[in-house]
Amino acid sequence: MDNFKGNRSKKIWLLTEVVAGILFAMFVYFVLRGKENVLAGFIRILTSPTVLITDFLVIGGMGATFLNAFLIFIFNYTLMRLLGTPLNGIAIASFFTVFGFSFFGKNILNILPFYVGGILYSKYEHIDFKDILVTISFTSALAPFISEVAFNIHVLSEYAYINAIVLGIVIGFIVTPLAKKMAGFHEGFNLYNLGFTGGILGAVIASVLKLYQFVVVPQRIISTEHDLELKVISSGVFLSLIFIGYYINNKSFSGYKTLLKDTGLKSDFVIKYGYGLTFINMGIMGFVAMMYPILLGQTLNGPLLAGILTIVGFSAYGKTILNITPILFGVFLGKFGSTTDGFTIALSGLFGTSLAPIAGVYGPIWGVVAGMLHIAVVQSIGVIHGGLNLYNNGFSAGIIAGFLLPIINTTKESVNKRRAKYLQRQKALHDLIRKTEDNLNEKW
Repeated sequence: MDNFKGNRSKKIWLLTEVVAGILFAMFVYFVLRGKENVLAGFIRILTSPTVLITDFLVIGGMGATFLNAFLIFIFNYTLMRLLGTPLNGIAIASFFTVFGFSFFGKNILNILPFYVGGILYSKYEHIDFKDILVTISFTSALAPFISEVAFNIHVLSEYAYINAIVLGIVIGFIVTPLAKKMAGFHEGFNLYNLGFTGGILGAVIASVLKLYQFVVVPQRIISTEHDLELKVISSGVFLSLIFIGYYINNKSFSGYKTLLKDTGLKSDFVIKYGYGLTFINMGIMGFVAMMYPILLGQTLNGPLLAGILTIVGFSAYGKTILNITPILFGVFLGKFGSTTDGFTIALSGLFGTSLAPIAGVYGPIWGVVAGMLHIAVVQSIGVIHGGLNLYNNGFSAGIIAGFLLPIINTTKESVNKRRAKYLQRQKALHDLIRKTEDNLNEKW
């Protein structure tokens, strides 16, 4: 296993710079191709409401979307480098998750107020901002609130921009203590804790907005034109992760079977298995995740790409092929007998793998049950926050985990009690037989 600290860590930072370079190269490619006005598309991305579901590939085009992705990636990378944030599993998960949602809901403007709020909170609590940076980066799940308040055409106000900034700062300030409290509800069995926290917080804020007749119009803007390009780009990234991981892991896949057996519950793969095996897992999981919507007959788009990249990121912090497959299968089974469309099944399956630790700890059957419940709940739960929490599946997963855990534990306790009683009876019967044999032997 490679070392987590030292020069190896510096080399990993160099790899993130390579990824940033690839993003910038893609942006330049689409600019030079000249089929779209990148600047105009980028402005549309910045100034459009981003309520679920808003695919930036439709709003701004490929060039503008990759520019947005590049800027967000560089912003988080620069912050982490300047503050000295360790590049552990959860940090990698945040990198890829925020990066994924830069194709779908998050832009370089609507995430900034949360960071300001986080900085103010760190000053207020006298802690280092780097200690909560990952939490704040995940908090950008509520980025649509900023865009909606600032650019909602149904609510005209000269103070709209200021209101949006203040709202974002307040969210960034209060989210860290909320996230710590909410983690206890699902006991870590929902990997997207900030999705659950964002759902609760989003429900409260959305209710306040509704009280004052703030109109949020749901959207369903989904791209269908860039399937091949996204598959080629994604495949290149996933292959690179596998090759890089193979090289770092002393040019071998040694130890990967051990990683696959991990339950995924509160598991930082970087710390437990090293960068090499973690990157190998991320690359393989990228292909697995990409195959799920393909097998369902879906073309890749911004939202599905966000789901795939989120799986890749959390393959550094809990997800393996073995613990996500039951969830994916459970979501797929939920399709039968319902009117749910293929896109919803694909998207809910990808993000529903947040429940992977349930399958990892309690077995594949409970994983399938969790997946089936998830597809049912996630389609209704968005109404609570008005579609303004991008991690809607994380919200649903938190509810499912909190609901299932007592049932699973009660069932297991009941089974264990029956098993213990059975073993006691078997032991008593064995002792009786043995005692009888001894008595007979004494008589003879």
